[in-house]
Amino acid sequence: MLLPVEAKKFSLRDYQIDVRSQVYDYYRCGIKSVLVYAPTGAGKTAIASKFIADAISKGRRVLFCVHRVRLVKQTQKTLLKHFGIESGIIWADYPIDYEKPVQIAMLQTLQHRELPPDIGLVIVDEAHTSAYYKICRSIFDTYSGGIWALSKCFFVGLSASPWRSKTTEGFCQFFGAIARAPYPQQLIESGYLCRARQFGYNGLIDYSKLDVSSLGDYTLKSMQRVCTPQLNDEVVEKYLELCPQRKAIAFCASVNQSQDLAAKFSALGITSAYIVADTPEEERVTIFEKFASGEIQIITSVCVLCEGFDEPSVEAVILARPTRSRALLVQMCGRGLRLHPSKEDCWLVDFCENISRMGFPTNRYPTPLCPTFKRSEELDDWFKECPNCHAIVPKPSRICPNCGYVFPLSENSDIEPEELPPFGEIFSLGQKRQAKYYRKLIVWAFKEEKPRLVVEEKFTEKYNYNAPPEWAQYAVFNNQSRLINYNQQIYLRYLLRQPQSINGKVTAWTVEMMQLEFGERVDCQLKRWWEIFQEDKPFNSKEEMDDCYKLKVEYYQYQTFAHDLLALLNLAYDEGLKYYLDVTQKAKAKIEILYSLKDKPKALAAAYLTSSSIEKQIIENSINTELKEKIDSAIVHHWDSIPVA
Repeated sequence: MLLPVEAKKFSLRDYQIDVRSQVYDYYRCGIKSVLVYAPTGAGKTAIASKFIADAISKGRRVLFCVHRVRLVKQTQKTLLKHFGIESGIIWADYPIDYEKPVQIAMLQTLQHRELPPDIGLVIVDEAHTSAYYKICRSIFDTYSGGIWALSKCFFVGLSASPWRSKTTEGFCQFFGAIARAPYPQQLIESGYLCRARQFGYNGLIDYSKLDVSSLGDYTLKSMQRVCTPQLNDEVVEKYLELCPQRKAIAFCASVNQSQDLAAKFSALGITSAYIVADTPEEERVTIFEKFASGEIQIITSVCVLCEGFDEPSVEAVILARPTRSRALLVQMCGRGLRLHPSKEDCWLVDFCENISRMGFPTNRYPTPLCPTFKRSEELDDWFKECPNCHAIVPKPSRICPNCGYVFPLSENSDIEPEELPPFGEIFSLGQKRQAKYYRKLIVWAFKEEKPRLVVEEKFTEKYNYNAPPEWAQYAVFNNQSRLINYNQQIYLRYLLRQPQSINGKVTAWTVEMMQLEFGERVDCQLKRWWEIFQEDKPFNSKEEMDDCYKLKVEYYQYQTFAHDLLALLNLAYDEGLKYYLDVTQKAKAKIEILYSLKDKPKALAAAYLTSSSIEKQIIENSINTELKEKIDSAIVHHWDSIPVA
């Protein structure tokens, strides 16, 4: 039933409008079932409510399927408040009213009931889980008439985490296409979610004691071996050291762990409560209300808070259990990212190395409909823990963006040539050995900073002929695209130091060598270190460079091409360090000259004014007051006759 008088004005955000358009475009193309990816906090309920309102306006009846109680009431409230649409409830002892145009159904209840008639739109919430309920397949078959491609009913799946723990499972058997909202970091940058900060404590559990179930995640029994009272002691201790004032939710592996953790916090004066599957609904409501008001500071749970819990005042998420599921990790961490006036960010505190193994939950990850057959942790080995503040940062980071800790330099892994690229040439065994030898020489020359001419000389000396240029194709970097911009810049720098690149300039030879390594469309433009920092000129001080570096690490780590961006940033940082070392040495030498010229005003003024701005800054911070006064006086009297740098 429509109640337009009571409906309040409602409008979608730009990206929500785009998602809606994507879905309708698929429908117009004949695809009847679409999965919508929208991260936690992106407004899945708002998007779904708009789909429902659209369907009702076209005379279509709607079935909205959920598997969490809170989602039933949340959706019913949104529909009535913003669209004036009353809905029937199919759950527990609620009276059935199939006359209402919208039916909000608990899947667990619906499997024991008769399906409502004449449904024209089915929406399945939390589809990454719900789609695998047996009743869900029955719903699709019933309303499609058994042939989904010819269905007169349309289907939408909603998910903030469209990944399955089992690598052989996907969603292409349920949905023909996927519509995507912005990923979490994009929503953070757009101001729709709060900023996340990650902290990790590694080595607290023994992964050798964990077993993997047939569903792809760790078994409950094996998690109970490692999620012990001793681990809870560590959780409490570290939480009190790190963020004792923050409102937090904690995810545990078992009911016993959840109860024990809540008890330990309460014993230390931090008001806590636990919610598990058997917690009565009235008690849950009371706990949620007290948490929202601040009477309760910490809620511990097992999986109850993973879906449908949307309290925005959460300031910290405690991960006190391991998981192999990216979907679960994203769901747990997403509970803390909603905006709230009382907070600027949310701290994700991981005691089980989940983020280190699987990546930041705010990152952009592939969202394929079909199985990937790869584990989440196999896709990336990208993070390390700051030993000073325990922040989780990308492995390439030279400086911790959280506390400023400087990581010791580590050696780069060796570059080894792989199998020969497909030249289109058929090699004899002898030719294959020669081509591999030539390619190894090229790698050796690059790593050891040897002239490229030496490569040709050594090959000719051994085999009495010149190697074909094609044998050098992709020799150094094996046509790897992950670090393409970084590789191009370091290789270009190497080539510009060769005599064939006359006076360090790009020549036809330079371009030829770059094209052999990277292909015809290679970028042969040298980027100076401050240009990589996106600056017009060098920073005024090393401290300014350090600050900029930390900000860029914090930003780049969430980007799609983070590996390449950070490798390039580290190249710029290393060159910047060398630059400031050279400037400092020059400034020290200039200071000695200034002291020697203190009684020769014109020469003194000239020596100072021909210094660079950074050298002047170092000089001014190092010389005594007497010399400063003499320099100032000399400049005033001899300004017109002195060349200025």
